[in-house]
Amino acid sequence: MNSRSSLLVGLLLLSGVLHAADDKSFACFIELPWRYVIGGRANGQWLKSEAAGKRLSGAKSEYRVFSLTGEQGKVSGGKAAPDADICPDIWMIDITPEPDLDKHMIGVQAPWNPMPRVPKVTSNTQEVYLKAVRDLLSGKGMANPKAEITQLLRVDLDNDGEEEVIMSASHFKNREEMLMATAGDYSFVALRRLVDDKVQTQLFAGEFYPKADENAAPSVHEVAGLLDLDGDGALEVLVRSTYYEGGGMTVWQLQKGKLIKVLEIACGV
Repeated sequence: MNSRSSLLVGLLLLSGVLHAADDKSFACFIELPWRYVIGGRANGQWLKSEAAGKRLSGAKSEYRVFSLTGEQGKVSGGKAAPDADICPDIWMIDITPEPDLDKHMIGVQAPWNPMPRVPKVTSNTQEVYLKAVRDLLSGKGMANPKAEITQLLRVDLDNDGEEEVIMSASHFKNREEMLMATAGDYSFVALRRLVDDKVQTQLFAGEFYPKADENAAPSVHEVAGLLDLDGDGALEVLVRSTYYEGGGMTVWQLQKGKLIKVLEIACGV
């Protein structure tokens, strides 16, 4: 074999190795039970639902399934395709066994541990956090707000040895219908953290209604997952938002003290 042939063979082998490495580094995240592809991660970049879905060509892959309290098992994922009838930008994946429609969880296919730290679920009646909710609502122009915390979680997001608090709070006078907003309605997810010896509250997502709004379709916002989706040891915060005709998911990172949204899907009528 001459030197040129040896060079070509070497380049082909290197290309194969790099391609294999790229495939190995690919991670995909799915929402259960509705089977939506939230997105993915490859070559140091976030992939939207469509880009990640196109990589799921049919070969079966194992997804580890997580709730906020830890790993809950595994499912097998196959081919993905767009939700052509309603949300063509959002891809859906074939899952076996069939997901339990009453259980909302996150499936992760990744070569690293997606949950290096499990959050602590704490009491949602602690006065210090109820006051924080009232203060936040007052700052949004709401008079005499009713504080109702639905989730209160402690976890070290950025792996610096200090725990942060993530809280969800929601109050709706007509929770059964949710076809309009009444005065005093709200729903939000926020981060409480210590910065320069002072506690700061930062919003991930939220809606606030100081006045009634007959044209609004209020959403309920809650924490869906606290997972390492890019393999750097820090945890991303997944926020689920739902309203009467649909919903979505956003993925957030804490970067240098700022909340950055890195992925988003939304689907509804």
